[in-house]
Amino acid sequence: MNDPGERARSPFSRIGLWLAPTVVVAVLMSALAAAYLGGSLNSSDNIADFPIAIVNDDTGATLPDGSTMEAGDQVTEGIVAGIDDTQFDLSQLTLAEAEAQMNTGELYGTIVIPSTFSEDLLAWAIGAVAPGDEVEQPGVKMLTNQRAGTAAATIAGTAGTAALAAADTELGTQLTALVAQLQQATGSTTPLTSTASAALSQPLAISVEHFRPLPAGTGNGLSAFYYALLLVLAGFTGSLAANTLIDSRLGFLPTEFGPLYRLEKNSGASRRATLLAKWGVGALTALVVSTLYVSIAAALGMPIDDPWRAWAFGAAMIFGVSVVVQAINALVGNAGMLINMLVFIVLGLPSAGGTLPIEATPPFFRWLSTFEPLHQVYLGTRSVLYFDGTWESGLGRALTAAAIMTIVGLVVGLIGVSLYDRTRHTRGEPTV
Repeated sequence: MNDPGERARSPFSRIGLWLAPTVVVAVLMSALAAAYLGGSLNSSDNIADFPIAIVNDDTGATLPDGSTMEAGDQVTEGIVAGIDDTQFDLSQLTLAEAEAQMNTGELYGTIVIPSTFSEDLLAWAIGAVAPGDEVEQPGVKMLTNQRAGTAAATIAGTAGTAALAAADTELGTQLTALVAQLQQATGSTTPLTSTASAALSQPLAISVEHFRPLPAGTGNGLSAFYYALLLVLAGFTGSLAANTLIDSRLGFLPTEFGPLYRLEKNSGASRRATLLAKWGVGALTALVVSTLYVSIAAALGMPIDDPWRAWAFGAAMIFGVSVVVQAINALVGNAGMLINMLVFIVLGLPSAGGTLPIEATPPFFRWLSTFEPLHQVYLGTRSVLYFDGTWESGLGRALTAAAIMTIVGLVVGLIGVSLYDRTRHTRGEPTV
């Protein structure tokens, strides 16, 4: 028999009442802090395999002495030699190839050397020696892919302009020497003006432009991330809310409204039937919430080129997340909320790639992004909103991940709760 004195003790005097929630919250919040801060504080030091490209369309030019000038090749070689290959994955592509990869989000930026580059440089040099008609300064473009991510475009633009600045200085030295040769060949003894010397020392006009600029209403390229987060939250928090409401209706949990407390009669529903009901509610909720999301986004002025595709994609993602969340809750009980929080939020946000490109996060988060749900949902959302919903731009990867997630959740969840039912672990009287 229990000690009467033990029974008389106040439940609030038990250390476990205070210690257990404190430890759980402290551990969870520590994980949040480590994940969020660790994944973003040193992005410049964590850059690896960052995809950029260089397009050299220069056709060359013929110098007065008959030799050939291939300035585009010189700039390309200088950039390739000067770029840090431990951080950047630099590809040499044609303009068509670069545009195709920018259109699928594979490239974050492209340096474009125009076809008249050498001719423009030669005209610039001759103009310094023999001033006449106004000469246009040779230009090189740095195209950034804002649709692939705002931070990604910024990093690409910074890296590209830095590489071009170094090439500009080297090219200026060569161009100054060329002008000296031209002066000697023409017998000119007139010294260059300080303005001409300065123009020759840094001959390039470097411009940074957005490739396929995003329209207004996209949050400067962040709308895809926030929309993806909304989809995951609908599956995650929506399932937790539905879980509580359904269990209350079935008599497994009490219902409280202010001071009112009500516990329905235990329905005796099996774990399997309960889980199927929760999945059914999850499917219905996915359809309804996706409709609301598309409607609200449109009403707020967010551009959605294909609302039906956005609706179907959103419903699929919400349902996939809810299947897994409900399966975990059914299999592990109260700890399911913490596990789901860890999987979908704590580890999901820093590995999503929505605010900071995956290539600028620590290796651990890059590894997480290969399977973390939020990253897959983000890639699909970005594809639907920014890249015309093509399979190659992330939609295919997101749908494949959702299909795997849904199938695994359904199979593992059903097998697990069916075993609980067979071993008579019912949700009636508490087991000791």
